[in-house]
Amino acid sequence: MHNLWIPVVAILLVAGLIFGGQAVSDAQRNDAIATRIAERLEAPDTLEIERLLEVNKGYGLCGEAVGGERTAVPFYYHSVTERLALGADASLYREHCTRHMP
Repeated sequence: MHNLWIPVVAILLVAGLIFGGQAVSDAQRNDAIATRIAERLEAPDTLEIERLLEVNKGYGLCGEAVGGERTAVPFYYHSVTERLALGADASLYREHCTRHMP
């Protein structure tokens, strides 16, 4: 029975590494998007990404960037081409996000 613990612990360790790595990767991606939005808006303060939603089979991201006293800025980001569209009036945002975001 004690020989059964070794594979169980190994499986849990590998699962933890996989899911932990994914969480770190997502956090880094979100920080990179927030930095690009802040640069585009010339915002002096740090922005936070809220209401993030994956679209286009995970290749696109819709969300809102919020920072300081600013209102929320809707955005669309394509993770492969790294194209960024800001504002609800942007054609990429309307095309990919309007049916998913309330």
